[in-house]
Amino acid sequence: MRRFWRGWSVRTRLMAMTAIPLAYLFCTFVWYAYQSRLSEVREEMAERGPLVAKVLADSSEFSLVSRRYDDLRLTITGMLRADPSIYRIDVLDAQRRELLHAAARAAAEPETRYYEAPILKRLMWVTMLGPDGKPYQKDRQANASGMTVETMGYVRVTMSPSALLLKQTRRFYVELLVGSIGLLACVLLAWQLAKGLDASLQASMRALREADAEKRRLIRKVNTAVEDERQSIALEIHDELNATLIAARLEAQRIADLSPEGEVRDKAQSIIKLALGLYNSGRALVRRLRPEVLDMLGLDGAVEEIVRHYDSARGGCRFDFSARGDFSRMEGEVAISAYRIVQEALSNVVKHARATQASVSLSLEAGELRMRITDNGVGFDAALASAGIGLVGMRERVYALNGQISIDTGLAAGTRITITIAV
Repeated sequence: MRRFWRGWSVRTRLMAMTAIPLAYLFCTFVWYAYQSRLSEVREEMAERGPLVAKVLADSSEFSLVSRRYDDLRLTITGMLRADPSIYRIDVLDAQRRELLHAAARAAAEPETRYYEAPILKRLMWVTMLGPDGKPYQKDRQANASGMTVETMGYVRVTMSPSALLLKQTRRFYVELLVGSIGLLACVLLAWQLAKGLDASLQASMRALREADAEKRRLIRKVNTAVEDERQSIALEIHDELNATLIAARLEAQRIADLSPEGEVRDKAQSIIKLALGLYNSGRALVRRLRPEVLDMLGLDGAVEEIVRHYDSARGGCRFDFSARGDFSRMEGEVAISAYRIVQEALSNVVKHARATQASVSLSLEAGELRMRITDNGVGFDAALASAGIGLVGMRERVYALNGQISIDTGLAAGTRITITIAV
């Protein structure tokens, strides 16, 4: 899914984020409208069927008593013509034998159920009184006036939802058309918004890229200026200070040779030792400011020299080095930045890692310089240490050269730094 999403443009992503919820809402609306129409049809059928059966049963009493079935057939036929939702009407006797039936001529689908109402014969009788004031009957039994209700037959109505479905379908199509127009308007509006946001985002991204490129140029310029200044200071120390120290040492040596045993000779020897110590310190400072071995042996030789220096210090950690490729044609700017990165990484190993094994590997293949510095130390929390000046400096040097840096570490898990720079 990520790969599929990653191949989309910004505008396509914005359209997807807008159109997918709209499509979901539209489908929900269509489904709800369709189910609502079906529910209305079912409710109307359930309400109309018993009502039609009841009306026909009440109006069929006289025709059934007088056996005027032709009039009853005309009534049923007229009702079928007037109400297209009625599929069939059957009139049954008390034993549920069919007396007559009528069905709609139009092609329709009947319901699986039917609605039935009884045809009732209602007889009202009154007891007549004789001259003596008593009920006039042959058997002289006293009965009260009343009504007798008798079931003469049944009216069975079978409904058809076809006509109602056709009516509701037309309404549904109208709702679907209105919803489609609304959806189309929302999609067009979303397209315009996505277009505007895409243009704004593209402009912002271009501005960020230009700012990032300018930042990289500034970092490279600053690094170059710093290295040039270091080189200039190193040359001044080497040419001026060290030369002066050598001259002072030679003069002190001459004084010591000319002086007899005594205080003057001892002072001259002390000056010789001080000059020699300052000279060695100057040499070490020059190597730190501008490693001569980098110009003489290249990046691989300089890194191997610094790794050998740390390994010979015997601080409880062994250092290994490996290199693959031809480093002789590497640009000086890339070489000095790579050297400083390795120098900072090894310094962090010595100061903080508490490791017993560390390794540095260089590889120059297919126009890419790959560096890997690993150790088996205590590691660190990358989230807390990401603002450290050493790591920030390493990242800035890598980014200034349009490279990539990856720091894989964790508490008590060691550290692995992988750097890739195009050369």
